[in-house]
Amino acid sequence: MVSASAALSSLSLAIAALSPSSNNLAAAAASQSGALTSLKYTNVGGSGSYQQVTNMLPGTFPTCDVNPSCIQQPKQISGNLAPFNEDLTMVFRGPMNLHNIAVYQPGNSTGATWSQVSSWAAGGSGSNLVFMNNKGGSTSGEWSICGGSSQSYANGAFTDAAASPSASTYTGNLPDGQEVNIMTSTACTSSTCDGFFRGTANLGWADSKMFVMEVEMPSGGSTPPAIWALNGQIVRSAQYGCNCRGQGSPGGCGELDVVEVISGQDQNQGISEIYSFKGATGTGSDAFFSRPASGTATYAVIFDVKTDQIAIQHWDSFDFSTGSVTRSEIDGYLNAGGKVVSFQQSSSKRSARPHNWLKRRNF
Repeated sequence: MVSASAALSSLSLAIAALSPSSNNLAAAAASQSGALTSLKYTNVGGSGSYQQVTNMLPGTFPTCDVNPSCIQQPKQISGNLAPFNEDLTMVFRGPMNLHNIAVYQPGNSTGATWSQVSSWAAGGSGSNLVFMNNKGGSTSGEWSICGGSSQSYANGAFTDAAASPSASTYTGNLPDGQEVNIMTSTACTSSTCDGFFRGTANLGWADSKMFVMEVEMPSGGSTPPAIWALNGQIVRSAQYGCNCRGQGSPGGCGELDVVEVISGQDQNQGISEIYSFKGATGTGSDAFFSRPASGTATYAVIFDVKTDQIAIQHWDSFDFSTGSVTRSEIDGYLNAGGKVVSFQQSSSKRSARPHNWLKRRNF
């Protein structure tokens, strides 16, 4: 157990190095009236299995004439953070304005320094960071009668597919109801990407990683905005079809809802939940992040194999030119206090969902 003084000391070091100042954090806490600024999931990993997709049979137009078309087999996994130690993608649903994204990972086996490995700023094309969507079939990616659309490269307006990741610079304005996800610039081969992939497919970020994202979630849209992380295999087969995630709980190869505004609930609040083969848990209905509807907020999400923890923090600002962070700074974030949720084996407690939730998420 970390003492209060040690936690405050660690937090001070981390804040000084990575620029969300103590004044910013204090202002955020005051302005959001009870909203979370820090959430930590502990005991994340475990031993078990999920149904890995090994093939998708396309069928023959105009009907899906093969059953099953989704071919799966159990994959055994074990260890800290499993399955979130596998490569992940971060998904965004509008209405949302994306301003900056950076990803940090340990530079060597000691993990003493986490270096910036990917970045993007509004109006740019990104460094080792590619925006993708599920619109494959014509410009990039593929489509089949059984599998639907594969991943495709997103165009600059986030509304359609592009021929290549270099074909667009991205304004960052994600329209109401549109979804995009981010991947590295590494295209999948049989040696780089686990599981089945098709069409346009790229690798995500594996092992320990920290995502830092500056966004705004303006009000007025018909679709609640959200940010969530998925196992990269999910989008490489079919995000809303044949995949290793499955439906509801348990959550197979893994999903982390970072901040999700829920239809039918308070539209100024976003909850977090986590799903894997172990089950599901989350913040519950009494704890939430404030929706940044009239200004930006920065969300940092740390997946740490060493401590078997995932931390989500809400900051007012961040210096996205920061090239690296130290392990002691990462520890400061992990020990920053706030709400702690233990993800024990066979967890089942999670926030109440409206009856239309699975339909809205296309489950």
